[in-house]
Amino acid sequence: MKAALTGRAWRTPLGSGIDEVIERLLAGERAAQPNGRFDARSYACTLAATIAAPPAPSRHARFLRRMGLYAVEVAAEAMLDAGVTGSDRVGLFFGYGGLRAHWDDLMPAFEHQRSDGEGAWNRGLALLHPFWILQHLSNNAHAIAAQELGARGEGATYGGANAGAQALAGAIRALAAGAVDVALVVGFDSLVEPETLVELAGRGSSTPHGMAGLAAPYDMAAQGFVPGEAAAALVLQRAGEGRAVIQALDGADGEKGEPQPALLARLARALARPGDAVDGCGLALPGFDARERRAVADITGADAPLCCIMSAMGQIGAATSVVQAIALAELLQRRCMPPLAGVRDAAPGPLRPVLRAEASSHRSAIGLSASAPGLAGIVRVELP
Repeated sequence: MKAALTGRAWRTPLGSGIDEVIERLLAGERAAQPNGRFDARSYACTLAATIAAPPAPSRHARFLRRMGLYAVEVAAEAMLDAGVTGSDRVGLFFGYGGLRAHWDDLMPAFEHQRSDGEGAWNRGLALLHPFWILQHLSNNAHAIAAQELGARGEGATYGGANAGAQALAGAIRALAAGAVDVALVVGFDSLVEPETLVELAGRGSSTPHGMAGLAAPYDMAAQGFVPGEAAAALVLQRAGEGRAVIQALDGADGEKGEPQPALLARLARALARPGDAVDGCGLALPGFDARERRAVADITGADAPLCCIMSAMGQIGAATSVVQAIALAELLQRRCMPPLAGVRDAAPGPLRPVLRAEASSHRSAIGLSASAPGLAGIVRVELP
């Protein structure tokens, strides 16, 4: 099943404009820097790739945290870019990283509590925002975007690190079934907050190095990724006139950590084709990177070009597949492939690492994503 991409918008660590971000990708820039959200010097991972510009002032800030505000912004911009308006036939499909207890809210509220609960309100619970529970609803950004944009058709909210791929796949199925005429897909996530940094470091996924020792994915010295964040939205319509044709799948294998290569191989067999360009997962874990390359090369061919948008932006969780779909469509249209940002000594193996921006005649590409617990996604982008 396929759908046509007709509108897009994003907020990424490399910027908010489509042209701006693509130019920085082609220049080989990396957004990694000391964590700009808070002082992370006491954390195992001190680096992050963050969105620089704050969300626009909004009355919805009572109910939405920062990333949710970005999500509503990009949803509106993508609809405008596609030239469509809300109706009963416009469906909204949201991919969200999942429910997380935000430490900056909870720590002050519980710091002075007693084990018997005496005086709990005065000892800190009064510090919680009156709408605290509403701010943590998994579908709050979805609901507000639907109301603001008049997207009253069928839709769903998906959770988890591959939720962007889930949302794309669900939207494409809804279009194919005739449940909606237009599908607005939004993915948003942040891995740069305290609660996620502790989890990533605990399983050895994030880099322990500062800027001087940081190595890119698919580099011989790779040792974990840079946490990032993003919000992105695209509009899909039934295959026809559009910027590109999109396909997507998600999968899970039950692993506690990153998925096994068999899952990536299954997804690649379903959507990848010989001659596709490849945008890799970019986990910067040498064993996983090598197995990923072998699994994909069996389908695309060993000489397929390998780039990695996540090397430039950091790992962006649930937003990954949506960002990949937008970026790969733009790159294919410009007939260019971006370099693997930050690679100094490319690891050997199948697939050909792109070491500097290059002209490309490819008309199709796949983007892969993977994360714990055993989750993966793939998006295929093809020029019409």
